[in-house]
Amino acid sequence: MKEFIIGVNYWASHAGTNMWRDWNEEIVRNDLRFLSKNNIKTLRVFPIWPDFQPIKPYYTSCKLYEYRMEDDSLPKNPYYLDETMLSRFDKFLDICGEFEVEVIVGLITGWMSGRLFVPTPLLDKNVYTDATSLMFQEKFVRGFVSRFKHRNEIKSWDLGNECNCMMWAQSRAAAYNWTALISNTIKSVDNTREVVSGMDGLTLDGTWNIADQAELLDVFTTHPYPYWVANGSIDSVTSMRTLLLPTALNKLCIDIGGKPSLVEEIGTMGPQVCSEEIAGDVAKVNLFSTWANGAEGMMWWCAFDQTHLKFPPYSWKKCEVELGIAENNVTPKPALLRFKEFADFLNETKLDLPKAREDATVILTIGQDQRAIGWMSYVLAKMAGANLKFGFAENEIPESDIYLLPSICGSDIMPQERLDDLIERVYNGATLYISCDDGMLPDFSKFTGVKNVNFNLGKQVGSFELCGKRIEFSRNCKHYLELCGAKEISENSSEIVFTKYSFGKGMVYYLNYPLEKNFIGKTNAFEGNDYLIYKQIFAEKECVVTVDNKYLGVTEHLTENGAFAIVINYSPEQQATNIMLNENYVVDEVVCGNINSIKPFESTVIKLKKKI
Repeated sequence: MKEFIIGVNYWASHAGTNMWRDWNEEIVRNDLRFLSKNNIKTLRVFPIWPDFQPIKPYYTSCKLYEYRMEDDSLPKNPYYLDETMLSRFDKFLDICGEFEVEVIVGLITGWMSGRLFVPTPLLDKNVYTDATSLMFQEKFVRGFVSRFKHRNEIKSWDLGNECNCMMWAQSRAAAYNWTALISNTIKSVDNTREVVSGMDGLTLDGTWNIADQAELLDVFTTHPYPYWVANGSIDSVTSMRTLLLPTALNKLCIDIGGKPSLVEEIGTMGPQVCSEEIAGDVAKVNLFSTWANGAEGMMWWCAFDQTHLKFPPYSWKKCEVELGIAENNVTPKPALLRFKEFADFLNETKLDLPKAREDATVILTIGQDQRAIGWMSYVLAKMAGANLKFGFAENEIPESDIYLLPSICGSDIMPQERLDDLIERVYNGATLYISCDDGMLPDFSKFTGVKNVNFNLGKQVGSFELCGKRIEFSRNCKHYLELCGAKEISENSSEIVFTKYSFGKGMVYYLNYPLEKNFIGKTNAFEGNDYLIYKQIFAEKECVVTVDNKYLGVTEHLTENGAFAIVINYSPEQQATNIMLNENYVVDEVVCGNINSIKPFESTVIKLKKKI
């Protein structure tokens, strides 16, 4: 059975980021006893950089003479690591061993909860490029990993907490070189454990890049708080759009990077955003959703509330103090109860869940907001009963029966070699969907069956019907189309909006506005009938289980003798499943939940077997 990590990010309940300076063995033991009792068996922990490497420069005649420790003593090891802090970390691992708890260690913890934690002599230096800063980081990592690599309680090494937030990286090359230094140093000392990113916000073509990190690391991480993601809180925290954000962004890292990805931090940002009861609902649905869609695990931020702490960052950042999965008096909140229930479910069922079947590949293109477009496409596909795999226009085109090019814009879009490959795949039998902003594609008429006869910019609105349902749209760029082989499938519209064209053995759908881009900043966008556009694209796909309800997401996990189907309710209302089975399958067992209807935020797991 493949492990699914269920854990929390840990600071001692009495001290927060001062945990190592204000060490209290008994409180830490009580914390871990409580967490372990509630089936939290993985912690992410943080040896604060200046606490463990408290260096101080000494000068003579305006010249740097040497570095010593903060208390003026000579270092007791070549890594300038504080022996008292190392001993405390050793004791912490002893306590973890008592309760059979594993830890992910965030090594370069120079950033935490809005505060920079960098040794004072290095504060005026760029941590990613300055030679002195890099030297001390290399020493820190080499010394720390050497000291603790023999400890069985350590599950993996994390580069550090959101190291891409410490300061501005001057270039993609600088980010790459820094990552390579830290990762390679870890592996040179301990090649038995995975190296985990510890970052969030990695992009497809930016400074902190998925492709670069994939080359250098073993496990990606996402920290997908809707509160901090652009347009992440446009709808309520219980909306399908918001609930699917962690799953979509984590899947993006898995597919683009080709490596596993862990939802390493997740939470609702406290009672000013939603009640603790709703936070528990969010935890429940995301545990099932990330598990079903291939995540390595899910970890809450953080273990305990920190309302009693009156020093930075807690005295600065009011949003940081009520994020615990438990109160600071070690009382569980609903989210912790949901974590425990899910851990119990996995322990009792021991499901060895195969990878979910993927119905289509969405290819994100150059010049667009790729993470946001990918997220919108992912939600629309879920509503239409399909599961997406992500691709990127600069990479090789993955094998797929269905391809989506959502909201293409500009004149770059993708290298011509990639476009030629894609069009050839469609000619040989694949299906392609294109929605257009102001994108330009060579030989456009040849493979779409429509041609542009005119063009203008400016805000425009319109509507059409599909399957008897009205769909309204807007755009900032209008292409005036004529049919040259395609069939119009949009109805009751004054213009050509949605078309279908047989191209070779394949099929091309073309939508004359950027549906996915329009949804990024639109409140309640998914409450309409727009998902029917995607449903049209996926109408011919073969399913084991079909659920005719846009608020229910389904994943299918094929086995040798049958399949598992996981149906998740991404809404605050009870939903009828309206389940239809492929004629070759029958229900073997309802592992959990109800096959006919699903309560708010809950899930049904069905085991199916093939008919003999």
